[in-house]
Amino acid sequence: MMEIEARIRPLVDALNATGLVQTFSSCEGHFAPEEQTLVDRNQAEVRFIPASGIQSPQVERLLASVLIRFKQSHGLVPTTVTGFKLFTPLDEVEVEETFVLQLRPFNRFDSPNHKRADTDRAIQQIVAILGQMKR
Repeated sequence: MMEIEARIRPLVDALNATGLVQTFSSCEGHFAPEEQTLVDRNQAEVRFIPASGIQSPQVERLLASVLIRFKQSHGLVPTTVTGFKLFTPLDEVEVEETFVLQLRPFNRFDSPNHKRADTDRAIQQIVAILGQMKR
């Protein structure tokens, strides 16, 4: 079992605390050139599915609410936060549906340290939004 990276853990915990989702994959983002691989790791993300007994429309409403509140409070700069449903074919018949919450630095030419700080701040801002929604 892989450890959850420290910088993304608060967001993973906050999403799971909603009771609406079950996270299964996350990445805190890796911005320095030597941290890049064939896969673009210039963003942070959490992937999740509906929790037991929860339907997709409930998760969609949660995700939409988080995105709207983030944009209203913080805009799209310096970190763009997006959410989407990802469809992955498992075989010729079955398609897996998962949700993704992604945080990507708006300016890809900023220094790695700047992108890291902006992403960390956005993670904390989303955690705060999720905390307010629980009330």
